[in-house]
Amino acid sequence: MSISLVSTDSPKRRRLASKVWREIKRPFVAKPRLPKLYSCLPNLRGRAPTLADFSPMHATVEAEAVPLIHQLVRESRNYPGPIIEIGTLLGITTTTMALAKTPEQKIITVDLYCWNPWGFTPEIHEALTSQILNYVVQTGHVERVRMDKDEFYRTYQGPAPSMVFLDAMHDYENTKLDIEWARRVGAHIIAGHDYSDEFPGVKRIVDECGGPRHLRCSVWAL
Repeated sequence: MSISLVSTDSPKRRRLASKVWREIKRPFVAKPRLPKLYSCLPNLRGRAPTLADFSPMHATVEAEAVPLIHQLVRESRNYPGPIIEIGTLLGITTTTMALAKTPEQKIITVDLYCWNPWGFTPEIHEALTSQILNYVVQTGHVERVRMDKDEFYRTYQGPAPSMVFLDAMHDYENTKLDIEWARRVGAHIIAGHDYSDEFPGVKRIVDECGGPRHLRCSVWAL
């Protein structure tokens, strides 16, 4: 049996078809293999994670990499434009960056809230993130955008970012598209998370782009 959902004569349509098919077949997969991103959680012994497995430390960069985040943000002060974070999750890395930026800099953090490793619904996920970021949003330091990253890329009309931090989908194709967009809009610093053996696609495209200029744990900067 063959199902044709959309024409696949372009990379964008092929990605859309892949996303739609993944959601259609999800309920029929009896024992899905846990995504590699679950490796940030305790040993789950093959089961899906639950709220009992929740820890904020599983939702941000490694503690040893925080000094590099601060260093990159301080470097970004030399350039105009916002800091753009792709992949908010709970906003903990967002807050880490906010601690090192100037009062005039704005962080724009983008997430569709369609995935998290603890099984939160999108509504609960976004509500939790909204509470974590409430102060920095209300004081104008952070703008929280709920949007698919590809749509954000298509519609962004702001100035060249002083820094882009990539921490959304961790495969080769998506990370390549993320880096290409950052370069296209003239981002002065391009950095991200998960340069590690757990995510070979990230390592591959970062290496193809010249390799990390800075690397601390799995936080990288071109």
